[in-house]
Amino acid sequence: MSQRLSSALLGACLLAAVAVALAQAPPPAPSAAGFDEAIGRLERGEDVPRNKRELEQALARLRTLLPPDDPRRALRLRAYRCLTDDLGPAHNGLAFARAGLAEARRLGDVPAQVRFGYCESLYLDASGRSGEAAAPLEAALALARRHGDPHLIAEGLGIRGNARSLNGEQAAALVDLLEVERLYRQAELGEHAEATLLDIAIAYRRMGDHAKAADYLRQSTAFAERGRYWSLLVVSLLQTGFLHEDLGRYPQALEALQRALQVARQQDFEYDIGAAHLGIASVQVKQGDHAGAQRSLAAARTVFERVGDASNEAMLSLLEGQVLAARGQHAQALQRYAASERALQASDNLRYRAELHAARARSHEALGDWRAAAQDLRRQLELERRLDANQRDQQALLLRHQFDAARRDLENMRLQAERRSQAQKLEAAERVRRWQTVALITSAVLLLVLLALLLRQLYRMRRIRALAMTDELTGVANRRHIEQAALQAAAQARAEGRPLAVLTFDLDHFKRINDTYGHGAGDQVLVRVTRACEAALRQDDLLGRVGGEEFWVLLPGTSHEAALQVAERLREGVARLAFDDIAPGLRTTISLGLSALRADDASLDDAIDRADTALYRAKAAGRNRVEVEL
Repeated sequence: MSQRLSSALLGACLLAAVAVALAQAPPPAPSAAGFDEAIGRLERGEDVPRNKRELEQALARLRTLLPPDDPRRALRLRAYRCLTDDLGPAHNGLAFARAGLAEARRLGDVPAQVRFGYCESLYLDASGRSGEAAAPLEAALALARRHGDPHLIAEGLGIRGNARSLNGEQAAALVDLLEVERLYRQAELGEHAEATLLDIAIAYRRMGDHAKAADYLRQSTAFAERGRYWSLLVVSLLQTGFLHEDLGRYPQALEALQRALQVARQQDFEYDIGAAHLGIASVQVKQGDHAGAQRSLAAARTVFERVGDASNEAMLSLLEGQVLAARGQHAQALQRYAASERALQASDNLRYRAELHAARARSHEALGDWRAAAQDLRRQLELERRLDANQRDQQALLLRHQFDAARRDLENMRLQAERRSQAQKLEAAERVRRWQTVALITSAVLLLVLLALLLRQLYRMRRIRALAMTDELTGVANRRHIEQAALQAAAQARAEGRPLAVLTFDLDHFKRINDTYGHGAGDQVLVRVTRACEAALRQDDLLGRVGGEEFWVLLPGTSHEAALQVAERLREGVARLAFDDIAPGLRTTISLGLSALRADDASLDDAIDRADTALYRAKAAGRNRVEVEL
C-alpha cells in the first residue's frame, strides 16, 4: 500500500498494544464468542498491532478462532484485513475491496459495507485515481451515519480529513479531523483521539498556523513516546523538524530530524529513514553545510531507490541542484533543477515550485542570463503570492466553518428548548405560560449570542481585508495592493496625459545578512530600509513590497529626470543607514531600476519589466546604483 494510504490509516493503526503472549499461547479452538471478542477489540482499537509481525499474529489467531462455514464472520475478518493488511499492489487491494463490498451487500452486513467502502476509496487514491475516491467514501460515510456507529463515522471522517489535507483543503480537513477527535473523546476512546492529533497538526502546518501546529505536535509526540508507538513517533518528529525549518529554526529542526532518523533506524522503518535524510539535507543546505547535505542526499536517494519510491524526486533534485550551485557548478545545477521541474509537473506544491524558481534564478544570474533570472524571479513571486493567498483563504474558510458550526449548535439548542416547551404544555395547562416565557427568553438569548458571533465574524473579515492589502512586516503596500494601484495609476496617467515613472529596487546581498545574522536581523533591516524610503518619497508616491527584499515605487506625474532624483534620494538614504545595534559595522545598500510608462506599452507590466532589466544591470555593474531603462 502506498505511503499516502499508510498516512491516511495512521490514526487507525497506532493506538494500543497486542499482548506478546498471544504469539506463544497454544492455538485456540474455533469459537464464535472468542472470535467476536478478539476482532471487536481490534476494531475498537483496544488491541491494535504495532507492526507487521504483530498484525500477522493477530490475523492468524482470528483465522483459528473463526468457526467453519460462517460467512458473516469470515466477511468481517476480510473487512478488517482490507483496512490494515498489506494486500500488495493497489489494483489487488481495489479488487479485494470491491469483491468484499459486493458480498457485504448480498448478506446485508452494514458495518462490513462501510469498511469495504472506506477501503475502496483508499485503494482508488493509492492507485492514482483520486478523482474517483470521493464517491465510495461519501457513500460509506453516509451509510455509517445512518447506522449510527460513532466509531465507524469517525473512521470515515478521518480518512476524508486526511484526503482533503493532502489536496490543500485544510479548512475542510480540520473540520473533519476536529470532529473525529470530538467523537472519540465523547465515546471515551482517548487513545483514538490522541492518535488524531498528528493529522490535525499537519493540517494546521500546511495552512500556515504554526502556533497551533506546534501545540498539536507536542501532544502527538508525547502520546507516541508514552505508548511506544514508534511509527507515530517518527512521523511526529519529522513533522516537528519540518515546522522548525519553516520558521527558520534550523538547530531545532536538525535535532528533531536526527532523532526521527535514530528511531526509524532502530525500528527498521526504511521509508522513514529516507524521509529523515531528505529533511536533514534540506536544513543543511539552508545552513550552508553543503558537504553534509551531499552525504544526506546520497543516503536518501539510496533508500528511496531501494524501496521503489519516486514521490520525493522533485525535492531530491532541487536540493542536489542547490548543492552544485553552492560549489559554483551552475550549469550542472540547472540540469538538476530541470529534473526537479519535470517531477513537479503533476504536483500542485506551490512551495516547492517557488523554491525551485528562486534557486534557478540565482544560477541564471551567476551565468549572466539576466532575462532567464528575471523570468524565474517573477514566477517565484507569483507562486509565493498564490501560496500566501491560499493560506489566507483557508484560514478565513476555517473561521467560516467554525461560525457555521456554532450557528448550527445554537439552532439545535433553540429547537431543543422549543421541544421541551411543547412537552411541558402537554403535561399541564397551568404551566404553559411559564414554559413559553422560558422558550422566548432562551430564544432571545440565543439570538443575542448569534448576533454577537455575527458581529465578531464581520470584524474579523474586515480585519482580514485590511491585512490583505498591507505587508505584514513593513506596513507598506503588499503586492496585491500595489498591483491594483499600478493599474489605476496607468489608466489615470493615460487619461490625463501625465507621465508615470516606475522604480524597482531590492537590497544588495540581503541573503548574506539573513545567513550571517539570522532572519530576525534581516527583518529589522527590511523595516528600517522601508522607513527610510518612505521618508524620501513624496505624498503621492506609493511604495510596495512585492516579495522578499524586492520593492516597487510608483511615481505619478513624474518625469524621467525627477524620477532619477527620487531614486538617488532613496539610494543615498539607505546607504546612510547604520545597523550597529543589530551587529557592529552592519550596513546595506540598494540597487534600483528606473522606467516610465510609454504610449505603446500594452500595460504598466511592460514598464515594470524594463525597470527590472535596468535593476539587473545595476547589480551587474556593482550594486548600490541606479540604472535607467535603455
